[in-house]
Parts: sequence; C-alpha cells; structure tokens
Amino acid sequence: MKKIFFALFILIQSVIHSQNIDLRNLTMNSNLILFVESSDFDYGNKYINDHSKAGFIKVNNYEEILKNDSNIKFIDKEIFCPQSENDYYDSNMINGGGCMGIAESIDSNRKYYGILFFKKEKKKLTLLAHLFKSDFDWKNIIEKIKKVKEIEKSKSPEERYEKSIDYYLKCKDLPNSDFINYYRQVKFLKSDTLVLTEKQLILAKDNFLEGNERYYELISKKFPEEVKQFYINKMKGFLNQNEDEYFSSYDFSEAYERATNTNFMDDSVIGKLKGKLSDEITPKERIGIIQTLIQNAAQED
Repeated sequence: MKKIFFALFILIQSVIHSQNIDLRNLTMNSNLILFVESSDFDYGNKYINDHSKAGFIKVNNYEEILKNDSNIKFIDKEIFCPQSENDYYDSNMINGGGCMGIAESIDSNRKYYGILFFKKEKKKLTLLAHLFKSDFDWKNIIEKIKKVKEIEKSKSPEERYEKSIDYYLKCKDLPNSDFINYYRQVKFLKSDTLVLTEKQLILAKDNFLEGNERYYELISKKFPEEVKQFYINKMKGFLNQNEDEYFSSYDFSEAYERATNTNFMDDSVIGKLKGKLSDEITPKERIGIIQTLIQNAAQED
C-alpha cells in the first residue's frame, strides 16, 4: 500500500516541487529537517467527512537530523501534512498555470532518499516541504542546508546579509525581492540594488561570464569591458544558426544594446538597422545586418 501511495504522492507533489525552491528560505522557515529513506516514513489520511480529510506523515526513522530546534518529539507521531485541494488551493492549478507532474517509476530493489522540512506551529509540527526527486544531489543539498544554519547564527543584520550574499553567489543564484525589501525596510539597503563587496562582485562577474545573465545589473558598471565582450561573443553566436533555426530578434537586440549601452528606442541609423531584424527579411539580409551590428559594437568605446 505504501508503494502505491508513495508513487501517487510523487505524482501530485511533483507539480509543486518542479518549481525552483529557495533552499535558504526553506531552511530558515523550518524548525526540523530530516534526511530520510523512503522506508523511514508513511503518509496517511483521516477522513473527517465526505468532503475533507486530515493528511498526516508518520516518521519512524531517519538517516540524519539536519536541523532541530523544535523541542518536539516526532518519532511515530502523526504530523499534519497540508494537502492540495483540502488545506490550500494552489493558484497555478486553479488558474491553469501549473505544469503536469510525471510520477517516477518505483523500483522495489532500490532505496529512495528525501528531505523532510517541518515547521513548528503552536507546539505542533507541520510538514512544510518534501524534497524527493531521485536525481537530486543529496550531498550538495545537505551541505547547503548546513551553510544556511551557519548564516542563522549571525549576530547582526550586516553579518547575516553578507553571509547570505556569499551563499547565493556560491550557489550561482540571487535572493528574491522579499530579501531585498526586508533590507530596505531596515535601512541597510538604500535601493532595490544589492550591495556587494569587491570579492563578491568578482564572484558575481565570474557567474555572469559563465552565462548567468541575471547578474548583469550588478556587475555591468564595474566590469564594462568584460560585459561588452561577453555580449559581442553572444551576438557572434547568432551567425552560426542554421537557416531553419528560430532567430530571436529580441535576444540579439538585447545583446547589442548591452554591448553598446544603447536602448531599444534607438533612432540612429544603426538603431534603425537593428530594428529591421524583427521584419520579414531573408537569412542573407539578416546575416548582413548582424555582421554590421557586431562590427559597430566592437568599435564602440
């Protein structure tokens, strides 16, 4: 019965966990985190009436306690497990924005691992999240959780901010708007732009040059030449496209604008030439325009 239910749970929950998760926030919002094997726990339901039920998870063992500041006994206890369409309604599913999850096939001869995140609410634990995909790098995820625990020990907002930025950069990620809004609220940040140390800026630049363009706003003024060359190289990549490949005039134009520090509404001769890329033109004409724009970008100071 457990294997059938577990497969069903993967099918349902993959809709939720197919989205990117901010592991820092998830760790900080959890009071108990367990690294488990699939035989260490069971899911179940208690039916209240014909239209609602109380879901629970019962943990009977664990591989490792990654965090525990709950002071609540959890072994062999029925812990509340919120369920979609019973305890909450996922907005993506209601509004048609969700993606279809595909259940993983379960091999009875194989061990499956996961991480359970619990939140303490009114002296009781509630399941907050369950990571379980078989292709997850568990060692890497556990190391990240332990690094977040070190951030939680910070003695000041300044230290917490700096360590958090270090964490995100090493994970090749960026904090979300809630993080920025909080540090603006406490007057640590003066704008929506993150403040980085010299060492952090170099790491952000390295992440950018590896292809993570989310760092553009942070590093473009500090490293203009590296940014310019990155986008010139990106523009050159469009010359290697086959004629039957989709050409994104938006992506090319953005690369040109960032390489030359111009904007979309460029009314110059070269700007009007760039605008022709969105028109119906032949591949030969497109290549000619791209070559001209690359040459112009390389000559820009």
